[in-house]
Amino acid sequence: MEIEITQGFEDALKNQKLIHGVLKRVHIYPTRFDYEDYFQEALIIYAQTYLKYRQKNQDLEKFKPYVFQKLVWRMTDLLRQEKSYYDFNKLDEFDFKSVPQGVILESLEFINLTELNRLEREILQEHFINGTSLLKIARQEKCTSRNLRYHRDKLLQKLRRMKAE
Repeated sequence: MEIEITQGFEDALKNQKLIHGVLKRVHIYPTRFDYEDYFQEALIIYAQTYLKYRQKNQDLEKFKPYVFQKLVWRMTDLLRQEKSYYDFNKLDEFDFKSVPQGVILESLEFINLTELNRLEREILQEHFINGTSLLKIARQEKCTSRNLRYHRDKLLQKLRRMKAE
């Protein structure tokens, strides 16, 4: 008997209460703006887990505790991944997009452009002000994105120092 992923989705839809319980367990509540996204991720993971479990085991008696724990782990992993990404890319103190274009130059008067090298000025203009991704800038500059992240971090240190002065 061949088991298809659609059977996993059907079983997931039958057990939505279990999925809501998992989301509650990892502190993802319906009031979150991305609750539905996490619910969809959980449905997909449930279906994939169902498929793999059925291929190995025919006994569905232990499946619900197994899938519950698997979903808790995977949802926790997703939350950690999101937090890591957010922490890495968080630039609240230099959020230039929330400032109208005409006011940007006035709000940047603490920056001494003579202290910045050409690449740092490029990152400031293109990445922070225009919102261009570091990957695109890396292609234009013919260097690695890792190198640009290093220069971005150094630029942020300089900007913090300039702002404190």
